[in-house]
Amino acid sequence: MAAEPQHETVLDAGTARARLAQVYARALLDAALKVSPSAPDAVGDELTALVTELNANPAIARFLNSAAVGKRAKTAALAAALEGRASDLLRGFVGVLAANNRLDLFRGIEAAYRRILDERAGRVPVKVTTAVPLADAQKAELTDTLKAALRREPVLSARVDPDILGGMIVQVGDSVVDTSVRSRLQSLRTLLLEKGTSHGN
Repeated sequence: MAAEPQHETVLDAGTARARLAQVYARALLDAALKVSPSAPDAVGDELTALVTELNANPAIARFLNSAAVGKRAKTAALAAALEGRASDLLRGFVGVLAANNRLDLFRGIEAAYRRILDERAGRVPVKVTTAVPLADAQKAELTDTLKAALRREPVLSARVDPDILGGMIVQVGDSVVDTSVRSRLQSLRTLLLEKGTSHGN
């Protein structure tokens, strides 16, 4: 009896892509370590600069991800774009991605590479959302508090969202500490609704 065809879900596909990006990121790190002890950080900066440029130019991203554009055309365009702007290591790596039709993984590879560098250096990314921009003194105080709690070096990524009204939302990995006014109001609203429902029964 023939086996039923297996249909890959969106979640499965996303997980597979993330794993593949991790494999490429580790391979790039291994290659960078063979160049020099400082090369991994320099390559990371180059990767981030390229991703920033891709994010700022959607047309370039569409060109690189298009199935209608051949490997040779993509490789030639990338070689011209990276000439004098990227190390030999990164240019060679991008060439490998192009040859394997994996340029669509570039953003995922950059993110995975950054996570690996952070782990090696004992750093931990922390997303902080506030209603208004944090002052330098507030950032320093928050950094010290997080460092003491996490026993690792926090790398703050600050975002402003006026909708939270006040307080802050701190995310470390999958853990979220929400002390925003919006969160408290939502909790109060939920509590009042529950009380209203119980009184109505």
